[in-house]
Amino acid sequence: MHITLDDAELFYRIEGSGDPALVMHGGLGIDHTPFLNTGFNKLSDSLELTYYDHRCNGRSSCPGIQTLTHENLAGDAEKLRAALGHESITIIGHSYGGITALEYAWRYPSNLRRVVLIATMPVYAREEAREIAERRAPHLMATADRVLRGDIDRDEEMVDVMMELAPLYLNDYRRFAKEKEDFKDMIPNAAAFQHSFRELLPTYDVRDKLANIDVPVLVLGGRYDWICPLSQSELMHERLPNSELVIFEECAHALYVEQEEFFLTTVKDWLQRT
Repeated sequence: MHITLDDAELFYRIEGSGDPALVMHGGLGIDHTPFLNTGFNKLSDSLELTYYDHRCNGRSSCPGIQTLTHENLAGDAEKLRAALGHESITIIGHSYGGITALEYAWRYPSNLRRVVLIATMPVYAREEAREIAERRAPHLMATADRVLRGDIDRDEEMVDVMMELAPLYLNDYRRFAKEKEDFKDMIPNAAAFQHSFRELLPTYDVRDKLANIDVPVLVLGGRYDWICPLSQSELMHERLPNSELVIFEECAHALYVEQEEFFLTTVKDWLQRT
């Protein structure tokens, strides 16, 4: 379904029932569909999951790439919450979706019940990401550097690059063949990807905002994550006043893929307690 919110038309899809949750996808440049095509969607037996595509991503409209800002991403989520009639929501964000979740949390605290942060970061850790990539997969450094520079110009390159970097995004990349199925319905947007790495991430830093986010926060980090290093999850846990940290010892970036059952059990247990 589509909903018009001021200057942008957002695509959204609702799965399951229970407490309402907005699910924020990563990228930027990808969309919500990898959540649907993995075990992540099994959270729909505990929550009413509203998946949506950020502006300039997936099936949502793009009123201009310069409107793709952290302020607007958080504002779109708040307008979607209001339009759906939810007084209080849970926010779930993976990777860049976690960045949007943090932006939402400090900008709109009165409408927030809790937050789940999956493999994300409060500041762009480019140099540490590069160091981890060089240590884990030196033969992939040329492509890793392309990602860190936002050097993808064509939509059709997006999935190919992610598949090439599967040994970095997954600790056990023998799951490579199935991983491609997770992206089979995705509508990539290279312009959004490029804009995020070249314009948004270089100035992104919400470390000083974390102390003001006092709702319950579940922080999930992968031991071998390269693009959102585990140190960032640990930093968030240190500075968020009401947080729990769970480290996925066998995972890189795709936590809910590599340790699906542990992911689901961890999140559902925390939801029951909060």
